[in-house]
Order: sequence, then C-alpha cells, then structure tokens
Amino acid sequence: MLWLAFDDFAGKGIGIGIILKFLWYSTLMATPQALPIGVLLSSIMTLGSLSENYEFAATKSAGISLPRIVRPLVFLVLIFSLINFLFLNNVYPYAVLKQLNLRANIKKKQPALALVPGSFNTELPNYQIKFDEKYGENKNLLKKVLIYDLSSRKGNNKILTAEKGEIISEEGSRYMTLILKDGYYFEHHKKAGRSFKDRNKMPASHAFFDEYQINIDISSLDGGDLDTIKYSRNFNMLSLGQLKDTIPSIKSNYDSFIANRAKSLFLTIETNTLHAYPDSLKNPNLSQDILTNFDLDKKMKL
Repeated sequence: MLWLAFDDFAGKGIGIGIILKFLWYSTLMATPQALPIGVLLSSIMTLGSLSENYEFAATKSAGISLPRIVRPLVFLVLIFSLINFLFLNNVYPYAVLKQLNLRANIKKKQPALALVPGSFNTELPNYQIKFDEKYGENKNLLKKVLIYDLSSRKGNNKILTAEKGEIISEEGSRYMTLILKDGYYFEHHKKAGRSFKDRNKMPASHAFFDEYQINIDISSLDGGDLDTIKYSRNFNMLSLGQLKDTIPSIKSNYDSFIANRAKSLFLTIETNTLHAYPDSLKNPNLSQDILTNFDLDKKMKL
C-alpha cells in the first residue's frame, strides 16, 4: 500500500510519523480482507496436518466423528464473522475516512509535484490537465500538454494544447504559473440556456501561440494541517446506519437530475411542449412507438 502511494509521498517532505500513521490506517482497511483469508489458510493447514499425522484415524477409532471434530471450527468461524462485520461497520469506515483525507492533504501539499502523467489531473481548481511525460531536475517540465480551462463564468469551452510546458511554483505563493510553448488555443463562446440549434450558431476563436502563460490560484490547495477532514461523504466512509440516512437525499438528487435531463432533452429536440409531458401518451394521435411522432430531422437529433 505504501509503494502504491509512493508517488503522493515522494518529494513532499513527509516525516516518518505521517508515513506510519498512513500505514496504520491502511492496516485497519486491510484487516477485514486479511482475516477471512487467514482463517481459511490456517484451517487448511491445521486439518491437513491432522490428516497427514493420522490424527483423524485415531479420533475415529476412539469413537469421535468428523463433524464433532470440525464443530469448534464452525463456531470459531461464526464468531470471527460477527467480529469482522462489526469491524467493517465501525472501524473500516473510520480508517477509510482518515486515510483518504490524509492522502489527499499530502497530495495537495505541493500541487506542482502532484500531477500524474498519462491521465487527467483534476486536483487544480477550474483546470483539468493531461500530459504524456514529466521530466527535468525538479520534475516540472511537461511534454504533450492538454488543458481544459473551466474557469470562465460564462460556461465557455476553452481548450489548450502544447508541445511543452513548464510549472513554476514558489513556496508560499498562492499562484502556480504554467508556461505553455508551441501550442494551440480554442474557445467556443457558447451561453448557458440556449437551445441546441442556437448553440451551433455561436462563434468560436482559435489561435496558434509560441508561448502562453496561465496563473492558477492554488490557495485552496494549501496542505495546512494534514489531519484536516475535507471528504466525508464517500460511501466507503459510512456505516450501515449512515448509508440508510443518505437514501432520501440520493433519491431527491436523482429525481432532480432526471427532471433537469428531461427539460434539457425537450429544449434540444425542440418538440411540441403540448406533447412533451408524461401524460402525452394519452393523446390518441400519438403512436406508442415514440420515434414515429417526430420528423426525420428530429429523429437524427435524438
């Protein structure tokens, strides 16, 4: 577990105490998985040893049946199952809560070093960054950079690509500077709330550049206290009782998502609102085959 998390720890100035704390939480998380395997292997080894030394034959000759020999093991397994359940319901969520928050706080301590090549990095606020390789003495030089800029309040799509990039992050500064070289810039000037037809008519701008500089506000990523709890609603962090309490809010969010999705669909296909509501199938003029109620252009948009 420590080896898998090595990229998050390397170069962060983390002391041995924090690493031991991380391992302690990781051990608590691994215990419920290790206990059943341990019981299984120890049972196989014990019963195999008894069989190899003809202990079963001796007990059978003494009038003791095999079910009677295995009965204590069955009761022991039931006791371990109960203990493991209590552990999973109470200790495991606590360990996940502490370990994931500790790992996230460590990862954000130096954002310039937290970026991982080959996948989209979403830790930086309002930016998603992907690159192929990180190199250089300080590991702050990037190759083949792709950036989605989500900082615009107007909802514009802004995409930048560059052959090379350099990260400049001074200790104590609230900004991280990203310098892109030999790249391309594209921005789609769309406005929220427009129909699909109107969005297709919105203008866009694009340009090639030799050098482009981005200043990213990383004040919200200040590591601060490594024990700070920022994430607490992950399903792995909740007991059975807490999971049950989240069901109403999850259902409410799901219903809201479905309603918004339906509204967006109506605006996109520009269907007649008279026939767009759930009771529209009561209209005798509408076919049960929904697609036949639309012309060819609207079928293609669907």
